[in-house]
Amino acid sequence: MSYGNYISGRPSFRLEDLFVKRGNFKSIFPLIHQRCFPFFSARYALAAGIKALGLSPIDKVLLPSYNCGVEIDPFKHFGIKTSFFKIDKTLMVDLDDLRRRIVGEVKAILVTHFLGFPQPIEEIKKICMEKGIFLIEDCAHALLSGDNGKELGSYGDIAIFSLLKTLPVPNGGLLVINNQGLAFEHNSQRPSFFVTIFYASELLKNRTFLNSNNCAGKLTQISYDSFYHSLAMIRMFLAGFRKYLHTSGLYMVRPDSFAFNDDICSWGMSAISRTILKKTDFERIKRIRRANFEYLLQYCLENKREHVLFRELPPGVCPLFFPISLENKEKREQIYRTLKGRGITTHPWWELFHPDVPWEEFPDAVDLKNRLFGLPIHQDLSREHLDIVIKEFEAIH
Repeated sequence: MSYGNYISGRPSFRLEDLFVKRGNFKSIFPLIHQRCFPFFSARYALAAGIKALGLSPIDKVLLPSYNCGVEIDPFKHFGIKTSFFKIDKTLMVDLDDLRRRIVGEVKAILVTHFLGFPQPIEEIKKICMEKGIFLIEDCAHALLSGDNGKELGSYGDIAIFSLLKTLPVPNGGLLVINNQGLAFEHNSQRPSFFVTIFYASELLKNRTFLNSNNCAGKLTQISYDSFYHSLAMIRMFLAGFRKYLHTSGLYMVRPDSFAFNDDICSWGMSAISRTILKKTDFERIKRIRRANFEYLLQYCLENKREHVLFRELPPGVCPLFFPISLENKEKREQIYRTLKGRGITTHPWWELFHPDVPWEEFPDAVDLKNRLFGLPIHQDLSREHLDIVIKEFEAIH
């Protein structure tokens, strides 16, 4: 491969981070929460949360109409009925529509803080308390985000987080139980070492890299690529082994897969993820993500780019990426592929349509599915990286 500029859509880590001395990484919410339980990924944290709430097939849960789809499958797995409420084009909950849909057997509401931006969570919590139903906070995008001086994820009866969307870890989801009346015990199993090391090698291979005459940097990148491709060959062998000789093997599992696999519900977070967390400067991550978001926002506003989804960055928000609303899904696909060919990984966000959602009832959600696009702003990126992103995006948009 060519070792020119490469701007990843995700942050990576340094190998030396894996050799840090043991320490306590529980320095932020939700890690400091007394009832915070680690899982392989957020969907399995949600599955455990469903059990903690005592939801059953006689119950119904309200979910946002704009969704990834992976948050629906844990409810399907337990036979729980799902219905949906409106999300408008600004990614906000339609509170009037939400109130109208709380009828009959509705037992819980799941609310997603999209891209790290808070929903009107205090009002939603008030509605849940008035109706006597559970509030599930989906903070998969909202690690390190807060609102009015209070952390997102501290409002719901339970909350779930995805570490690997914000941090350079090969796996990691969290379940937080705020409702002291809920009983829960979790005896986690160690996740597959090969699954963990393969995804970690992918993070290293796809790390952000600027072309230079630095031979050491290029040799490092070559070694990362070689390590990844060696593991990829082993993974191909294991895929055949699994198919014909060991059908219960879990060698192909990915934490970012769309599939829900009951066999790994008990998996916890890997030792590698825990080790990386011990070296993480969470305040720095939030500061850089906010600064990078504001840099792109200032550029777009000064140049009168009308496709900006948010025109300000509220205090306390740790944004996931910089969202843009493009003309249509064809344009989004074209820009995504062109930028990828030029060494920039972006986010054509949530393009898949889950079959359980009555999409004809939610045109705003469909519009978001077809048009929402994200530029990277993660903590590995400098102003130089962002200037490259801007230049290449403007060249093709």
